[in-house]
Amino acid sequence: MLIGGHTEVILRLVLALISGGILGYERSRKRIDAGFRTHILVCMSSCAIMITNVHTYLYYQTGDPVRMPAQVISGVGFLGAGCILVTGQHRIKGVTTAAGIWAAACLGLCIGAGDYMVAGIVLLMVILTMTVFRTFDEMIITRTRYMRLFMELSSVHAVTELMRYLQTRRIKVNDTEFLDKKNNEYIAMVIDIELQKSSSVEETIAEFEQVEGVRFVSEI
Repeated sequence: MLIGGHTEVILRLVLALISGGILGYERSRKRIDAGFRTHILVCMSSCAIMITNVHTYLYYQTGDPVRMPAQVISGVGFLGAGCILVTGQHRIKGVTTAAGIWAAACLGLCIGAGDYMVAGIVLLMVILTMTVFRTFDEMIITRTRYMRLFMELSSVHAVTELMRYLQTRRIKVNDTEFLDKKNNEYIAMVIDIELQKSSSVEETIAEFEQVEGVRFVSEI
């Protein structure tokens, strides 16, 4: 006997489909591969697993009603990890998408369990985080004292000039990493710096580009 009947099961699956689609729309709008359909599949499948787990537990009167959902939580982590990429400039991309997929799975479990109030609150909070809070996040990042920069320098002499410039400006270097490259045309490095006062990324990069021997600068 299905809990709440077939109508209730269909309702939960449809709500999971709609909720997953809402979350995935924001990602697809930005041309991200793990978007609309991916979030729908994750959310709806998680909902189905939760429903199946509860029904199995009630039907056989044995087992653990949260065992299958627990596997979903850990299993979706592998799917999310596949969305995270590290570029050649040591820039990490896809973390927000991975978190969104995990949130879609959690949302599906809530709907599958019939906890509509929690599911509704989670859906609203995730949407808020991915849209409104993004502007706030960008505002924090735009003016910060801490930066990680990828740089290409023409020679060892350019590295010396860069370090001299940092010392003159009293810019603290927290970490420096020289990257392997296939040729000797330039020196590539990733550098973590701390400015004396908040400055925009654009202003900082413009200043670094004026240093002798600096060919390219980009925030990562």
